[in-house]
Amino acid sequence: MEPTTLLIWAFIALSLVIKFTWEKIELFLHSNFKYRVMNYLASYIYYGDDIGVKSTLQLDSPSQHILERRLAGQKYLESKLSGKASAASASKVRGPKLSSSLVDCRFALAKVCMPLLRELEFPNAGRNFVRSVCNNGPDGKGMIMVTTEDGMTRPFVGNDAVHTFSVKSFYAPVQNEINRRMSLNEEGNKDSMLRFSPLSMNSELDKNVSLVKKLTGMDKVRYSLSVVANGSCTTSLFTRKGSEAVDAALKDIKASCNHKPLIVRFQSAYHGHVSGINFLDCDGHVFLPECSQKSLDFIERYHYRIAAVIVNPMQHFTGINKASPPGEKVTHSSRVRSAVSREDYSRWLHSLQDKCNYCTKYLTKVAMVMDDIYFAFRTPELLSSNYFTHPETKAPLKPDVIILAKAFAAGYPLSAVVGKEGWLNSYDKKFLLQVNKTVGTMAAWHGGIVASNVFLEALEGTGCVEICAKEELSLLVNKCNAFTASLNARFSEARVPVRIRNFSNTFSIDYLSKSLYNSRYPQYLLAEGVYLGNYSTGKFNLNADVSADDFQLLESKFVAAASKMQQDGYFQPMTSSAKIRLFAVLASRFTKNYLKLFYDQIMNDKHIDIEVSHNHPVNKFGHFWSSVGMIVFAYPLMFWYGEPVKGCCSFFITHVIRQCGHFFYEHQDRDIEKLKFGHKDASKKEAVLFLFGAAVFHKYQNEFWDYAAHYIDPNMFKLSLDQYVSTIAMFTIIPHFVEIVYQFGILRGISWALKILTDPFTDLLDFYTHIVIHPKWFLDVKDQRARYRLDIETKKVIKIE
Repeated sequence: MEPTTLLIWAFIALSLVIKFTWEKIELFLHSNFKYRVMNYLASYIYYGDDIGVKSTLQLDSPSQHILERRLAGQKYLESKLSGKASAASASKVRGPKLSSSLVDCRFALAKVCMPLLRELEFPNAGRNFVRSVCNNGPDGKGMIMVTTEDGMTRPFVGNDAVHTFSVKSFYAPVQNEINRRMSLNEEGNKDSMLRFSPLSMNSELDKNVSLVKKLTGMDKVRYSLSVVANGSCTTSLFTRKGSEAVDAALKDIKASCNHKPLIVRFQSAYHGHVSGINFLDCDGHVFLPECSQKSLDFIERYHYRIAAVIVNPMQHFTGINKASPPGEKVTHSSRVRSAVSREDYSRWLHSLQDKCNYCTKYLTKVAMVMDDIYFAFRTPELLSSNYFTHPETKAPLKPDVIILAKAFAAGYPLSAVVGKEGWLNSYDKKFLLQVNKTVGTMAAWHGGIVASNVFLEALEGTGCVEICAKEELSLLVNKCNAFTASLNARFSEARVPVRIRNFSNTFSIDYLSKSLYNSRYPQYLLAEGVYLGNYSTGKFNLNADVSADDFQLLESKFVAAASKMQQDGYFQPMTSSAKIRLFAVLASRFTKNYLKLFYDQIMNDKHIDIEVSHNHPVNKFGHFWSSVGMIVFAYPLMFWYGEPVKGCCSFFITHVIRQCGHFFYEHQDRDIEKLKFGHKDASKKEAVLFLFGAAVFHKYQNEFWDYAAHYIDPNMFKLSLDQYVSTIAMFTIIPHFVEIVYQFGILRGISWALKILTDPFTDLLDFYTHIVIHPKWFLDVKDQRARYRLDIETKKVIKIE
């Protein structure tokens, strides 16, 4: 190759390596590395044995006076929340029994405090099983109240994120209309039979398309599953819940952007809990800071990799780049979040939209996606695109894709992804292997479509409700804002380090004190008779039925709970030195706990090994005496005297004795043997063949090297006898060690290696009862062709063939 050509190819290769490396580094720096580290550590951060309530209350090294106050507070909470009942009444309580059958702990309100304070939780008894729900007003209005199995009726501060409007004036007529349209018994209601023809165009679907177009301001709608409208200008994909909708939207956008791999999202923004979008299973996502010019520059710089930029507008309320509920459960200090003003956040969103539009127009397609799943239908503007108008031009946002869920169908399972032409699953269909990656029989479920139609008709004032929905939302926003201002004023007056924040009817709690125990505040609210629903992290919702008297009642309870908690010393800030000591203690504790787990794993592997493949007396006899030989001769020669040949020979002889018991006497159940972790009969036989091959090679090594000298330098692999024997001995276990590491990880491989090395010592303890055995057992040789079945409980062995 001539120098010019070589120089060109070298320059091309070097340039590509530099560009590729720099890009990977920058993308890595904007990845979810923190969450991946947390996910990795999840297998190692083990709480271990309980340390007791008193020790848990001293994690921040409080003074004796503060500790005494906390212990008094613990007794107070126990009296309110322990749920102790008589044996007779306890037998009638269904909550604990039901919760034991449910995987999702939210139903049981089982985790109120942050995980480190797990010993401060209380059993739920009757207060987690709801017997009835009603409004507390005489006219069917007022705050929602729940009556639980403990006989208590409590205000429900934890209304779900779906039902925002009044029950009697909005949801009752909406529900009645949905029931009427879905009834199979009502004469003349032929459309109710449409549910039996899923994934087909029909009148209800046609109506929903029109309503969604009108709501979003887009021109045309299509459904992504089997139903396609000719010449669609705007597309809509219907799924069952918000997380699935986000996942489906991003899949479709990637397919429409020539499969560009990256999705830009913003730090701490929540977009669901299904694979592909949550913080852990989201390969191809980059996390940028919000309201940052650097983020806009990043999007333009990597436009050729980025398919979409997704925004959760609730971050305006939560606090940009701050953890949003339910991520608040990890709160271990103060939580003070300052929201960006509506005007500033609007400017940011419009700048982001302009950047995406610029990339699409002049560079490559980059979609702007508004995740309105939680945001929508809480304000009179209904959508974030209408809420965040430009402060100067008053122009609404015009995102490329909008995702709707939760309230979109009045609480029925239906979500929608609405997008402009060219963004959702839009590609040249002549690429035959590019197929729709989002399918599901229940997408655009007829019941959900009907419920959505009724809900959207009610919003626009053409449906079954008599109230003006937007006016009710406006009134709700004003009431909730007033409640926040009034309650914060009372918090300030009471001098407690608690504040609340709200966006419309969604509230979150801030803690001004750097206390380790802030997460106990929901427990104090429970003690004041407030039912928190399944959040219990300091986030709650209220609906339009809450009256002025209800707000006054809540203010009193919230202030009383905070005052009592402060009196009990739980808002005491943790000092810097106490935090350092705590981290040191936790690091030591978690390390010791994991080492104990590691030790227990090794001992459990040994126990299983003995249980399934060490039952014959001759096998136990051989293992005991071979262990003696290994400890007395093999190990000292190899590891102390430095004589590997003699040591390996001793080890080989003792190991032959050891394995003879398995090969000739142990009536091995081949199925139960699979419970063992590590060497099994097959791998042992492979090791024997390897040793035989190594012996043959050593005998004829001169002939081999004479032949190999034509191709390689023999001196490269020349080993002394000691080196050769040591290498061969190691290679009887290294291949299996590598296999274990590959399948189960390095720590599992190390635990297996330690088990192998320590087996001779533990075998002395396990088999000392078989130092001497009756000679008759040496005649009980197994049939090598037979199959045996072992009862692991009774140790009885049956020959089955």
